[in-house]
Amino acid sequence: MPRSSGLMCSSLVSPILKGARYSITWPMMTLTMRSLLLAANKVLPPKGLNTSIYLSINNFSRHTGWAHGFMRAYALWLGAVLLVAVFLTAYAVIWLRRDHRAAALMGLSGIATFVALGLNQLVGHAFKELRPYVTLRHVLVLVPRANDYAFPSDHAVIAGALMASVLLVCRRLSPGAAPTVPTNFDVPRSVASEKPSVPFGPVLIVLSAFNVILGLFLCFARVYVGAHYPGDVVAGLVLGALVVVLISLMRPYAFRIADLVEPTALGVLVRRPPA
Repeated sequence: MPRSSGLMCSSLVSPILKGARYSITWPMMTLTMRSLLLAANKVLPPKGLNTSIYLSINNFSRHTGWAHGFMRAYALWLGAVLLVAVFLTAYAVIWLRRDHRAAALMGLSGIATFVALGLNQLVGHAFKELRPYVTLRHVLVLVPRANDYAFPSDHAVIAGALMASVLLVCRRLSPGAAPTVPTNFDVPRSVASEKPSVPFGPVLIVLSAFNVILGLFLCFARVYVGAHYPGDVVAGLVLGALVVVLISLMRPYAFRIADLVEPTALGVLVRRPPA
């Protein structure tokens, strides 16, 4: 291997291992690690736009040191925790509303979120985009440097999936939504579930709007702390939402299961007990 290639890859590895007790040079690296670095992409298209927006946000981060503590926490764990909290709150509203089918749709969306995260790992290894701080050595990074690929962003996948989950159930319960058409999957439902007793539609609309704000801000935070290019979070957002929408097409099966469970003792999992 030419000496120039070794020097280049050694410079790419050193930021990843920053803070390690021992530095690892190019000759010490395993053949697998060398192959991964040589095969990886520095920046995915549009390269110029991705890099310029990233550097602009990174420069903004340098001049807003007062926000670093909050943004670091939000990008690492707080944003995801708040999104999950809103999702669970929406489920609680549906449970109080006694709409077991909407609860089934929320459960299906929750499963789809995990599917999207698994699929994201396959996409990341297919595109092999290096983290921005590996390619751009002098940028500000506010979070621990990860050794995985940047595209797409796991956090953005979670944001997109949970945003889509709450929006889907909000659309189902909106006043203008079309009534559910009986299908061959339908089974008789109990009297308690025929008509929701509490009008929580406006609450779900507020939760949906709040969830969108939290999700978009999490995507911005991942770029702000230096962990991702803008394209990484946009792709993650789209991937998470798309997987939830596609898996939600299986809702007739989820509705059938909910119809079977609702009249039983396990019905308390999908709606509050009758008074």
